[in-house]
Amino acid sequence: MSPAHEKLRALWLSRERDYGERLAAFVVPASGAECDPELLRGWLREALPHYMIPDRICTLAELPLNAAGKLDRSALRLPEQPVAAAQPLRAPRSPAEQTIAALFAQVLGAYPDSIDQDFFADLGGHSLAATRLATLIRRAWPIAFPLRVVFESPTVATLAAYVEQACADSPADATIPRLPRQTGNEP
Repeated sequence: MSPAHEKLRALWLSRERDYGERLAAFVVPASGAECDPELLRGWLREALPHYMIPDRICTLAELPLNAAGKLDRSALRLPEQPVAAAQPLRAPRSPAEQTIAALFAQVLGAYPDSIDQDFFADLGGHSLAATRLATLIRRAWPIAFPLRVVFESPTVATLAAYVEQACADSPADATIPRLPRQTGNEP
C-alpha cells in the first residue's frame, strides 16, 4: 500500500468549471498524519488515468456534511493555486517562453507558476486544451507545429525550445505564397 494512501482518511475528486472542466482533490488526512501533496500526486498518477489527475489539491480537517449527513458539495472551497512543484519555480527567460506562458494562461485560464510545470499533470490541461494551444502556437510563429509536440514536450520550457529550434531551422522567407484569387470565369 502506498504511503500516500495509508495517510488518507478521505479523498474526494470534484469538477471545477471556472476555466473549462478541471478536477480538484479534497483530502482529509488520517488522524495525526500529514499528507505530502507530491507523494499524493505520485500515488494518484499510479492509481488513476492521466485525465483524472487533479489540477488542484486541498487538504481539509473534515469533508463538509449537510444536515442529512451527506457530502455538502457546495461547501467545498477550491484552493487559489495549484499545488506547487517540488522543484524550484523558474520564470520565463526568453521571448518564446514568455509567449508560450501567456498562451498557457489563455488556454488554461491561469498563468503557470513555473516554466517547468507540466501542461497536463500539473496544470490540468487535456487533449482539447492541447489542440487549442497548438493552434495558438501555429498562429504565433510561422513554423510547422504538430499537435504531438504538446504531448511530447508539455512544459513552457520544452515547447519554447522546440519553437526556437524550429524557427532557427526554417528559412527566413518560409512564408506560404499567396495564390491569385480565382473567379468563376477562369479555367
